[in-house]
Amino acid sequence: MSAKLTLSQLNALFDHLSTFSTSNHEKGTTRLAYSQVDEQAHEYLITKMKTLGLTVRQDAAGNVFARLAGFEPQLPAVGTGSHIDTVPLGGNYDGVAGVLSGIYALSQFEPGQLKRSLEVVIFRAEESSRFGFSCIGSKILAGQVDAESWRKNKDSSNEDIFQVLDRTRYSSEAVLNQQCELANDYFAAFVELHIEQGKCLEAANKQIGIVTGIAAPIRFCVTVKGHADHSGATPMNQRQDALVASVAIIADIHLAACKESCYGTVGTVGKLDVVPNSMNVIPGEVTFFVDIRGVELDSMLRVEQSMQAAIQKASFDTGTDISVRNISRENPVKLDLNIAKTIEQICLEKEIAYMTMLSGAGHDTMKMASKFPSSMIFIPSVLGISHHVDEFSQFEDIALGAELLKQTLAVLASE
Repeated sequence: MSAKLTLSQLNALFDHLSTFSTSNHEKGTTRLAYSQVDEQAHEYLITKMKTLGLTVRQDAAGNVFARLAGFEPQLPAVGTGSHIDTVPLGGNYDGVAGVLSGIYALSQFEPGQLKRSLEVVIFRAEESSRFGFSCIGSKILAGQVDAESWRKNKDSSNEDIFQVLDRTRYSSEAVLNQQCELANDYFAAFVELHIEQGKCLEAANKQIGIVTGIAAPIRFCVTVKGHADHSGATPMNQRQDALVASVAIIADIHLAACKESCYGTVGTVGKLDVVPNSMNVIPGEVTFFVDIRGVELDSMLRVEQSMQAAIQKASFDTGTDISVRNISRENPVKLDLNIAKTIEQICLEKEIAYMTMLSGAGHDTMKMASKFPSSMIFIPSVLGISHHVDEFSQFEDIALGAELLKQTLAVLASE
């Protein structure tokens, strides 16, 4: 094994990785999945991990695996990792903190020092920014490829994920044939470190969050077709205004989610496309995207049912034609309590202020948990900001999380 990665070197990795961005001189980081800068960032980390003595491979979807062999390498390994793709004008900590902390943790051990092998995974395309659905790399590894649905979701260049894989030197054929799926005994355990992306840790003055469950999204694309007419010459009672219909539906989603907020359920419409999008023309067509998330499936379904009722009413009231496409449907995930207890015990021994909590955001661990005992470690996000240029986590919190991850992996790899 080469020299161990120091904490100062870990800090420098964050700075260097931020240079792989199409934001150029703008504040924030833009590294969309499978873009040129995303490929370059992965190549940089592959080279870095090799210099640290890790054995690195990449699968047909571009997922990266870096392994440190244990003294019983035939046993299922203990995994960690996250993603490095970002949303447009996002931050440099979402996903990145987990990947770099994982690299740091593995670099602290020698080959053969632990019973089980350790492995860092860099999952591809965790963010939904490019294709409209998330966790593509981890879904592929979990055997959750939905070819029909995935082909319907195009990026801004009208390419689907399979076309992009083939154009970016990977193999859609191998993915479709499930050649990338991990065996059920590939990992004995999986632990992902991640920034919280919320304010709970800061508000509670805690250094670490031990995640016991992950909320899941149900996502829809709603298209409202009315009729574009002159805004001045068309009386109010003769209009088929697609935007008015959309606003009624969006308001209902908000109210329905508020009623379910006691269960941790949320509802968001974050993107609208209005045609022709002119001040003096009645909107003839609107497409908007709905994101319903929660940890209680029944609560999420009640928001969905309310949305469907609102769609029927809006269509009748405005004379518009409304269609709904389900982009993705995920189930909430409960994480492994035994791993959580291991993390908790280390926190108690090291006098680390911690709390158990749920994750409102989705993560690759959701997919790993379908195959392997899995858990997550959260570190604080300053002001709870994420998916934003001001996303930030203090390095002292990252360092503490990386050390906790290292100790957790060591315990799990010794079992």
